[in-house]
Amino acid sequence: MTNADVRIRLIGPDDADALIRLAETDNLFDEDPSVAPSGALTYDAARSFLGDPTVLFWLAELGGEPVGFLHCCVQRRRNAGPWAELLLMEMGTHVEWRRRGVGRSLLAVMEEWMREHGMEEVWVPANLYATGFYEKCGFAKDEGEILVKALG
Repeated sequence: MTNADVRIRLIGPDDADALIRLAETDNLFDEDPSVAPSGALTYDAARSFLGDPTVLFWLAELGGEPVGFLHCCVQRRRNAGPWAELLLMEMGTHVEWRRRGVGRSLLAVMEEWMREHGMEEVWVPANLYATGFYEKCGFAKDEGEILVKALG
């Protein structure tokens, strides 16, 4: 299978089962897959999380199985300028799908969503493990370990 076979979609409350399946194996999407998964996620908790209007959660799937995900929060702004920006909370690619373009594809889908919704910046508090990836994707260091990407 190739990256072209991967389907990326923004999931919502009706996709609670997909988020529950991801939580059962989310360690395989982490820097160190030997750690234990996050644990059980209830259906109500998954629906509530995905129903939050500030939560954006994209899921990359192959044959209905998750191969990557991207979780952002919409940050409203109080000052002049764009009405909001994104905070990229976490993203992961399944250990067997790394370095095959899934992460870049997820970011491209997120950036398209940003353009469609008039958002100009995305921020990510990246750990050292992920900083290189984000920089290769056009993010730059701003404050400390915070990275930012401005669309333009």
